[in-house]
Amino acid sequence: MEAIEQAIRNALAKADARNPAIRQKIYESAWGAHERSLAANGALEESQRDDRREMLKAAITRIEDEVQATGAITPPPALEPVAEPREPMFVANPARQHGADERIEPSIDMDPPEVEGPVLGSDEPSPDNYRPGKTRRKVRRDAERRKASGFSKALILLALLAVAIGLFWVVASGIIRPVPNMGASNTTSAPASSNSQEPMKEGQMSATGNWIEVFNPADMSQVALEGRATATIAGDQLEKFVRIQSPEDADTISFKVGQGVLDQLAGKTAVFDIIAKTDDGKSSQIAVSCDFGSLGDCGRKRFDVSDASKEYLVQVQFPQGNAPAEGGVIKINSDVTQSGKSVNIIAIRAQVAN
Repeated sequence: MEAIEQAIRNALAKADARNPAIRQKIYESAWGAHERSLAANGALEESQRDDRREMLKAAITRIEDEVQATGAITPPPALEPVAEPREPMFVANPARQHGADERIEPSIDMDPPEVEGPVLGSDEPSPDNYRPGKTRRKVRRDAERRKASGFSKALILLALLAVAIGLFWVVASGIIRPVPNMGASNTTSAPASSNSQEPMKEGQMSATGNWIEVFNPADMSQVALEGRATATIAGDQLEKFVRIQSPEDADTISFKVGQGVLDQLAGKTAVFDIIAKTDDGKSSQIAVSCDFGSLGDCGRKRFDVSDASKEYLVQVQFPQGNAPAEGGVIKINSDVTQSGKSVNIIAIRAQVAN
């Protein structure tokens, strides 16, 4: 956790640390990267995930208190090398596969963020306001709060944090139920029956398991275009994605599924996980189809994609006794309404279903 705290401090040192909006963007980026590293590490128990979230919350609180007290941030010196094996730094890519015994800590490597729109007012952001997509209106401290003891302030902060976490979880999952920990699991789409033409509903899927990488935006050689479809690399240093656009129904973008991937899934029930989102404030309904050669297909699925990064699942039962003669493809149309809307594909991965 020292590494993520150092990364946050370095990012603040390169940015205008006195600007509340810039600080909040850095906190949100750190939290998002940390959540993705927890989701990718299937070796961690739930209690270990909770402990790491609490440690990150404490680090952000400590940094925010320092900035509000001094008006500046001083990056810590580089960590001294030690004889013990170092923990791998997490690169913000939710599609990357990790070993079962790895421990992952996210890092932040970013230029000073640009803030769009008006800069926030004089109220400083509280440390509980770093969750992505959940900006909250700040309540001015009145005279009574300024006179309160440090212990009372801590109790108020914890109460506000608990409320914010609950609201975020309810909005993300759509299910009202008690939340035992700080972070909500990534919201996913539940697989539908083959050849379904109805939009997929959102559900949940465990982050554990051995994921096989199918597509990474770093390798555009795995992307093929049909008709007037387009695909371009976009994003920032924290998260890269490919922005796809299909003007008409026949304009699709194909993502290659290597024969080596199909060899691992042949004869089993597999789940293909498409991690996607739209641009801010927009939504689109995508169509997904597959061609796995001798192993069959996945029918045609439709998903409603929002501007929050989520997982959209396609379940396939591969026949017993069939071996793939070659690789396959997953085809995506970014807008079934043919309005030309674009969708950002962050990653595609697969695993054998439990």
